[in-house]
Amino acid sequence: MHYPTVLLSNTNEMHIVKDEQTCICGEKYNYFSTFTRSDLRKIKFKKLDEVDCPLCKVLFKNDYQV
Repeated sequence: MHYPTVLLSNTNEMHIVKDEQTCICGEKYNYFSTFTRSDLRKIKFKKLDEVDCPLCKVLFKNDYQV
């Protein structure tokens, strides 16, 4: 299964996207109130094994998988 991910430039880690401004772990990747086309291009669909953030992985497995 592939999930929406974003690569944060400040930590250089791959995070799972929660909504248009934050990741599952609470990190903000979009600081603007508007969501533009270039913001959508940053989101890539990757497998869970490719996610680098350990907190995103733990929270995703606990909250979103059956």
